[in-house]
Amino acid sequence: MLSRKGLHPSQLVAIAFTAVILIGTFLLMTPLATAPGKSTGFVDALFTSTSAVTVTGLGTLDTETHWSFWGHLIIGFLIQVGGFGIVGFASLVGYLLEGRISLKNKMTTSSESSLAVAPDIKTLLKNIAKMMLGFQAVLFVFLFVRFMTEYKYSWQDSLGHGLFHAIASFNNAGFALYSDSLMGFARDGWIIVPVFVTVFLASLGFPVLVEIRDRLKLKVYALLKKKPDYWMAPQWSLNSRIVLWSSLVLLIAGTLGVAFMEWDNPRTLGPLDPISKTLDSIFASVMPRTAGFNAMDIGALYPATWLGMEILMFVGGASASTAGGIKLGTAVVLFYIIYTEIRGEAAVNIGNRRLPRSMQRQALTIVSLTTFVILGAVALLRLTTNFTLDEIIFEVVSATGTVGLSTGITADLPEHAKFLLSLLMLFGRLGPIVVATSLAMRKTKRHFEYPKESPLIG
Repeated sequence: MLSRKGLHPSQLVAIAFTAVILIGTFLLMTPLATAPGKSTGFVDALFTSTSAVTVTGLGTLDTETHWSFWGHLIIGFLIQVGGFGIVGFASLVGYLLEGRISLKNKMTTSSESSLAVAPDIKTLLKNIAKMMLGFQAVLFVFLFVRFMTEYKYSWQDSLGHGLFHAIASFNNAGFALYSDSLMGFARDGWIIVPVFVTVFLASLGFPVLVEIRDRLKLKVYALLKKKPDYWMAPQWSLNSRIVLWSSLVLLIAGTLGVAFMEWDNPRTLGPLDPISKTLDSIFASVMPRTAGFNAMDIGALYPATWLGMEILMFVGGASASTAGGIKLGTAVVLFYIIYTEIRGEAAVNIGNRRLPRSMQRQALTIVSLTTFVILGAVALLRLTTNFTLDEIIFEVVSATGTVGLSTGITADLPEHAKFLLSLLMLFGRLGPIVVATSLAMRKTKRHFEYPKESPLIG
C-alpha cells in the first residue's frame, strides 16, 4: 500500500519522527533551553532530542544542571509527542493493512475477542490519548503529594518534577531531573513503587490495557447489578495471553537474577535490609525492559548482572507500547518456532492457535536484523573507542532497545559514537515496527516456483 505521494506509510512515519527530532535539536540548541553560562553543541542537542523522541533516556549532558526550565519543558514535550506517536502508529497498523478494520483483529491476531473497539481512527487516537493522560495523572498525584509533604518542595517544584517524571514514566523514557536518576529515592517506596508500576503497565501495550479495562468493566457491572451470570467474559486474546504471561515470567526471572547476583555486592544491594534488596531487585528488573530509570549505580553492578539486563533490554515490552526491544510477541514467536523444530512438528502453535508462516518470517527478520545492527555497532565502537567490550555492549543494547540505562560512559563518548547511538535509538524505536509493517503490507505473488534443493545446515 502506498500513500498518494507514492511513499510507503512506514517511510512517512520515519520522515515524521526525523523531522520532530530535528526540530527538537534546534530548540535545544537555543540559549533559552540551557542553564545560564552553558551552551549546547549540535551533536549533544541531536542526541538529547533523539533520546527524548524515541523515549529512550540516554543523555550526554546532565539533565538536572545543563538544561533550564524551558529545556526541561522541551524535553518533556518531545517525550510526550514521541510516546504518543509510537503507540498511535503501532495501533494504526491494522488500519493501514486493510483499511477500516477491527483493531482487535489485527492487534491481537485473534478472532475470539468480542470486546468493543474504536469505530474509527479518530476515536482510536482519542482513546489512546485518554489512557496515556489518565495513567500519567494518577502517577502525577502520587509524586506531587510526596514531593510536597515529605521533601518540602515548593508547589511549583512539586508540580514540575511530578509532571515531568509522570510523563517520562508512562512513556518509558529514562529521563530524570536528578543527576543520579532516582537513586536518591531508592528507599522511598511511595515514589519507587508507583513509578515502576506505571512503567510496567505502560509496557503491556494499548491493546492489552484496553482488554483489561473492558473485562474489569464487565466484572464491576456484574457485581453492581448483582447479576453473576452476566460475567461471561470472552477468552483472553492470544496477544494478551502472550504479553501478560511473558511479562510475568520476565519480571520474576529478572528480579531473581538481580537479587542472586547482587545480594552481597557491597556497592549495590549488600548493605541493605532484605525488604530494600527485594524492592531494588524488582525495580532493576522492570526498568531494563522499558524505561531507563535506576535506583542503583549501574556502573557498580557485576558484569554478569549487566548480561542479564542486556537480555531484558533486547526483548523489551509489548507491541503498541512505548517499550523498546524486539517486543514480547516477537520473542515468544521465536521461542515457539524453536520449540516446534525441536519437536519435529509441522505447524507452529501457541495455545489453541496456529501462527501463519508470514508472522514467523516477520519475527525471524526482526530478530536477525536487530542482532546484526547491534553486532555491527559494537564492532565499530570497539575499534574506534577505548571503552571495554562489556561497557560498549551495554550501551549499544540500551540504545537499540530504547531503554536509557548506562554504565556511565555516555557523556565521555566521542562525537562519532554519539551520532551512531542516535541512529541506533531511532532504529530501535522505528525499526521493528517499520520492518513488521513493511513485510505485512508487501505481498509479492510469484507465478512460478524454483525446484527444491536443501543445503546442509548445522
